[in-house]
Amino acid sequence: MESRSSFIEMMPFKRFARKNIGYLFAISYGAQVIFDFDDDNVLIPLEDGKTIPSPFFHFGNDGLGLKRTVLLKFIHSKEQVGATTKEETEVRPPLAFNPYIYMGASHQHSWPRGFPIDQLQNNFVKGLLDTRTEVGDLAYSSIGVIQSLCNGDPDNDAVFHMTRPDSTNFTFEHSAKSLPLLIPSNAYSPYNAQATTHLYNAFWGLYLPITVPGRVTDIWRSYITQRIMKDVGLHVMYTPPIVQHERSAHDYLSDFVAESDLYDKTTKLLEFLDGWSSDARKLPERIFELWVGLYEHDYLGLHDVEAAREWLNTLIMIGYKFPSIIDNRASMTLPQTQPSIDGQPYRSLPHFNAVSKVDGNMTTVARYRPDSAVLKLILMTMDEWPLLKSWVLYHGHLLGFENLYIVDSSTDTRCVSFLRYARDNLGVNVLFSEANLNEVESIMTKIAKDIGGSSDLIMKVDTDEFLAFYDNSTNTLTTSISDYLSGFSKNKMHPLHLVGNSRLGYIQDAMPLEEVCKKNTHSTPDNFPLNEVTRSAAGFKAVHDSKTMVTGESHINIGGHVNSNVPKNHWTKFGIVHYHQRCV
Repeated sequence: MESRSSFIEMMPFKRFARKNIGYLFAISYGAQVIFDFDDDNVLIPLEDGKTIPSPFFHFGNDGLGLKRTVLLKFIHSKEQVGATTKEETEVRPPLAFNPYIYMGASHQHSWPRGFPIDQLQNNFVKGLLDTRTEVGDLAYSSIGVIQSLCNGDPDNDAVFHMTRPDSTNFTFEHSAKSLPLLIPSNAYSPYNAQATTHLYNAFWGLYLPITVPGRVTDIWRSYITQRIMKDVGLHVMYTPPIVQHERSAHDYLSDFVAESDLYDKTTKLLEFLDGWSSDARKLPERIFELWVGLYEHDYLGLHDVEAAREWLNTLIMIGYKFPSIIDNRASMTLPQTQPSIDGQPYRSLPHFNAVSKVDGNMTTVARYRPDSAVLKLILMTMDEWPLLKSWVLYHGHLLGFENLYIVDSSTDTRCVSFLRYARDNLGVNVLFSEANLNEVESIMTKIAKDIGGSSDLIMKVDTDEFLAFYDNSTNTLTTSISDYLSGFSKNKMHPLHLVGNSRLGYIQDAMPLEEVCKKNTHSTPDNFPLNEVTRSAAGFKAVHDSKTMVTGESHINIGGHVNSNVPKNHWTKFGIVHYHQRCV
């Protein structure tokens, strides 16, 4: 970015909107994600009281990036994509959507700053549609902005603060089972600049207006950005709280005056935005047309139109790539419903295989399936710290975090904290459960049946079992599982095209040394010496052909052991390094 940009010179000193310069600086240095926050917000540690996760989105080094999906809850309705018939138009829900109703707010009748106060009464009677939600997932590539909630003194307007006792003692649901909420694509929810994650495809919407008060600028930005997001197929997502807001001293009467536009103009602004359209085919031109319209309707000053033009020009100059405009709102990618247990979703769809009810054969049902065999692991665990962390990170990098399914009954806060991070940031499928052993077996079998259509092989393993591949030439277990899985779809003679279930082929035990345990009783597996690789016991560990799960021919048992109907000559080259014996 040039040292003397016209845009920088237009930004006033001692104003909230001077953040705009910081946004451009980050973008010019290659930022892919920008976390926008205030200095009086403190990140909340997880259950262990120590672990402070990064903001919700995590790129990782698995190459998925924005292709990774996030597990969430959402309002499922034909009106997600807007009314298309006369009847739907007549019953169309209000444009403003209050997410607090769905996020376990401790104050029953509450709303975020920027929600139109003239719509509060109807909102509390019935909300946008219904307070029931569905659960599923959506790719981060379809999300533009992630608003994380605040505990303590969240971002409410002056009306709320002046009319509610204990208004600064505010919490939202923050349990291990709590999920993000997707804002309906036909509605608008205000988001602020206090704990907000902006993804690359929505960077164009970071600009904060400079001709409105600081209590208005981030709210106007949120509504304006959401209007354009509907033209490029992006959504807003609210997450459970990740910060505690220790708010600096505020004069609520002064805030009330500064927020006057929010009270007087929000409803009309939303009506203008939703009715606005443009024929411009390039996104910068379309954005600029909207800013001109906002000025002409007296929502912003002329200086903002000029600054918005320079903002867009500067983005182009520093090499920012604007997203493409979609044909219509019906083209927006919507979340897909996924199976769930106790309100907790896990990834099953899309299926690339289906089992014929006539002959039991697996057939392709999607245009795309991976070239390699898809192996998914199911883990039942409880208070296995620190081995659990090693297991998740190892298998996530080996097979893909989205291919791990964990049923956890831990009371150890270190385990719960890490698994929340693994689910929310890495993409692991985690189900927190208090089920007993008999119930867990049914849960694991249900998961296996649900994921059978999106996998070729399924294994149930334990926290002390680390999957590997047996190399005949060296008689060793290696991490070359990807080579073993590759070529599956095109090679009908591939060894993993199983006829029924098979079994694990090899095992290598580990034995902790006394001196290792004396140094650290919770020593991790990398410090344990390994014994020789041997042939696995015939009944030790099953490798399930996924179609046997779909048809109900197989079930998952607690140990993941081989069922009696597997022929004795069925073996695979999968092996397990077994850390069964540990210091404690």
